[in-house]
Amino acid sequence: MELDYLDISILQENFDNETISKLDIENAYKIFKYLEENNVYYAKDIFINSLDLFLLPLDQFIKRFEKLKSKLGKNYVEKLGEDTSLIEIMYEN
Repeated sequence: MELDYLDISILQENFDNETISKLDIENAYKIFKYLEENNVYYAKDIFINSLDLFLLPLDQFIKRFEKLKSKLGKNYVEKLGEDTSLIEIMYEN
């Protein structure tokens, strides 16, 4: 995943430097790979707007994403792509 100037600007608008500095690049890469395996073509958008989810350890991210998939059903990729606010399901306990 490559971020361009606009991506970085949006990321900095959405999150403070302290939060951004907590990012473990290796873990984020693994999360991107997992999302790619699940055909989530808009993973970069999720990253830019929900960076805090990428701060989760991979296993926790997967657990929460699987819950999201379960709640949204078979067409979860399309549903989430059409309404990214559905990502909020991942914040539920």
